[in-house]
Amino acid sequence: MRKIQYIFLLICFVPSLLFSVKTIMLGPAGDAQNTGRQIDDYLERGITLQCAEQVKQKAEQVLKNKRIVLSRFPGEAIEHLQNANFANRLDVDFYVSIHFYKEEAVKPHVFLYTFSRHDDFVTKRSDLFFCSYDQAHLINRKKTKICANAVKNVFLSDAYKKMFEFCGVYHLPFKPLLAVKAPAVGIEIGLRKKDDWKKYVDVLVDCVKKAIED
Repeated sequence: MRKIQYIFLLICFVPSLLFSVKTIMLGPAGDAQNTGRQIDDYLERGITLQCAEQVKQKAEQVLKNKRIVLSRFPGEAIEHLQNANFANRLDVDFYVSIHFYKEEAVKPHVFLYTFSRHDDFVTKRSDLFFCSYDQAHLINRKKTKICANAVKNVFLSDAYKKMFEFCGVYHLPFKPLLAVKAPAVGIEIGLRKKDDWKKYVDVLVDCVKKAIED
């Protein structure tokens, strides 16, 4: 399945390389083996995938000369570091890991993460050949900070600040972002009801748009 996926994307992306089309990868939490957290009678893995599919569809309409890729498909089991390997092979320009959890607060909390092992002082590397997987984030750490601030500004903008209780940016060894070379952020949003994710598609699209523009 993964080999077929690579071949398909290679065919799709050859024209993109010629015209410098930017690529965004959406990583919905969970997979066929990891259900994630329960939200009402739904599981996180299903909700994040539905949301990512909607964000992809809408972002493709809004963002010109951009390609949106999902890190997984329904029924697919993700092995350790597979998403990072996929993103690095495609040399994506921005990676977003999407997470949801159940909460009761009227105003949902949103948490924003970037990957850090408190090693930002390490010299920037320009390639992965001699760089250990747990230091891949250092290659684009400055761009990651710019993208994270762009996403933060979207959530704190007049259009959305009344919708969320924003928390972050937290620089942590956030496992879903481990070994991703591209500028990458993790977004985690609390849902009172299982279908509340539908309200947040627009804000996630705006986050992607703002980050890639910055």
